[in-house]
Amino acid sequence: MKLTLLVIAILPVLVTLGFWQLSRYEQKLMLEQAYESRHALEPFSLSQVQHHDDPLYLPFTVSGRFDLDRYFLLDNQVFQGEAGYELFMPFLTDDGEWLLIDRGWIVGGDRELLPEVMTDPGHLVLTGSAYKPLGKPFMLAEDVWEEGWPKRIQAFDQFKVSEAIESATPDFFMMLRAGQPGAEQVRPMVINLKSEKHLGYAFQWFAMALVLLLLYGFQMIRAGKNNKNKHDV
Repeated sequence: MKLTLLVIAILPVLVTLGFWQLSRYEQKLMLEQAYESRHALEPFSLSQVQHHDDPLYLPFTVSGRFDLDRYFLLDNQVFQGEAGYELFMPFLTDDGEWLLIDRGWIVGGDRELLPEVMTDPGHLVLTGSAYKPLGKPFMLAEDVWEEGWPKRIQAFDQFKVSEAIESATPDFFMMLRAGQPGAEQVRPMVINLKSEKHLGYAFQWFAMALVLLLLYGFQMIRAGKNNKNKHDV
């Protein structure tokens, strides 16, 4: 009885985890295919990207000026073993639209002092790729953004960004290409976990579920034989 209850409790969990990993495999495969097919395209305009059904990884070009006084520092970003920040800065395009630009990684230094950021005040033409976080990050506590600028943040939140700069922005931001004006250390745009890994994890969960069923079946057969022997005696 206890073994049956244990199997009933554990088996659905193992199967659910297997199917979840299969869904993650499909998502990552689509991302990999999109990145491979789009990163070499000729840059679009911001308007074209905004009207695209799925702007992820699309290259585009904008012209305008950075907001020199306001920027966001995404905390706990590591590059080559060193802690730092990902620098996000509002950019006012020539068409009067606000766009958030990911200028890249900068070193953190003293935790008590936020790093100073040098920004070109002139008119700039920038090229990068559209990107937006996939899902919400896991947070142990609410990410409270303090008053004033710059803002040290623990997670990227598009709605809070628009609220902080008091202007609407697209639901994606531009990741600057290396060598562009204002670009800091641009980290390679990579997918953290390849699709094949998720497929392997799915196989492991399903294999564990199968082993559990086989062990359960073996125990049931064994228990049945023991009961038969007792009756024969």
